[in-house]
Amino acid sequence: MTFIFKEFFSKEILTEKLSQYNIFKRVFEFVKNNRLFVRAGSLCLVGMLAVGVSIVSVGITLGFRVNYEGSDIATVKNAGVFDTAKSIVLEHMGSKNADSAIKTPGFKMTLTVSDRLDTAMTLANAIVENTNDIVEASALVVNGECVACGDTEELNSKLEERRTAFETQGAENSSEFTENVTLQKGYYLRSEISDSNKIEAAIQNIGVKTVSVITSDVEIAYSKKTVKTAEEYVGYSKVTTEGQNGISRKTESVEIVNGEEISRTQLSSEVIKEPVTEVKTVGTAKTKASAAQRSSERSAGFICPLKRGSFTISSYYGDGRGHKGMDLAADKGTPIYAVADGTVTSAGYDRNYGYNVVIKHSNGLSTRYAHASKLCVSTGQTVSQGDVIAYVGSTGTSTGNHLHFEVMVNGNRVNPISYIGLD
Repeated sequence: MTFIFKEFFSKEILTEKLSQYNIFKRVFEFVKNNRLFVRAGSLCLVGMLAVGVSIVSVGITLGFRVNYEGSDIATVKNAGVFDTAKSIVLEHMGSKNADSAIKTPGFKMTLTVSDRLDTAMTLANAIVENTNDIVEASALVVNGECVACGDTEELNSKLEERRTAFETQGAENSSEFTENVTLQKGYYLRSEISDSNKIEAAIQNIGVKTVSVITSDVEIAYSKKTVKTAEEYVGYSKVTTEGQNGISRKTESVEIVNGEEISRTQLSSEVIKEPVTEVKTVGTAKTKASAAQRSSERSAGFICPLKRGSFTISSYYGDGRGHKGMDLAADKGTPIYAVADGTVTSAGYDRNYGYNVVIKHSNGLSTRYAHASKLCVSTGQTVSQGDVIAYVGSTGTSTGNHLHFEVMVNGNRVNPISYIGLD
């Protein structure tokens, strides 16, 4: 049995070796007879192997150029990438009619590198950029309702202007919308973008509440008081202490809704500068003469230059103007009388005194009657006590009809009040 297996095995091996020999012999003869063809084929095989190795090493693959609205906008792996990109765009669109705005693309097969294939997100951006009817914008949503649509930056700017519109400059302000206001950023059809007037109107309708903490300084008006002094004549008046307003600083919280003040609460108040009271000193003295002096002056025997009851004293001697006579206010044309016998030393017109008369009496006394409307005597004329020498007027430097009356002792003007019995 063993012998038969060996003999059989030897015949099989011999037969196989003969077959291989015949094949190699034929191949050798073919190569020998077709050397040029074999060489060319070898070169082609080597080239194909090299190209294959290169393709594998750099990742070259088949792709599709996406032609959209006449322009190549991306290279993708297959047409399905465009559908995915379109879905991304529609998800970010705020319009239900957006599908019609996206045009049908064209595809062209091409070789490309794997890592240069565009993603669906990149293609989505390219679709938006190349679709004229689609723009990136924001919807202004107030209390859940879209009231306008526009450029995001413009909307943010106008919303901020509205929010801070009622703030007080220099105060601590806190402002907020009284309604739920949001911006929904995304893609919108160009036809849905609101014009400036609509955007402005929508924003101006949004309620705003502003709370301002305001610190302000308020003047405290100064008070006035009058101090009387017998050291000055009646008519004398002088502010001896200037009044100054004080300052009160207060802090208030002011609530304003849409520009209308709703409430005002005082938080604090303090006086930072006390007011200074104005003090005015007025004279009460009709004369500063002693009783003996007044008696001596009355003994001169002068009468009143105007009929009693026809005048009022409008200014005393020595008032705040440095007045050197007495003013007796009376109607124009009221007769003026000589207070004593004497001689007219002057009768005429003076720029300050107007029409006036000066009479010289005895004992170094002289009298002047000024601002007359008409004179009845002339220089050098002798007059008697009680003679009408002129009529009341308002000539010269005067603010109304009155008699300015002066008494002079040896050329020096003195208070005439005791001389004519009006003290």
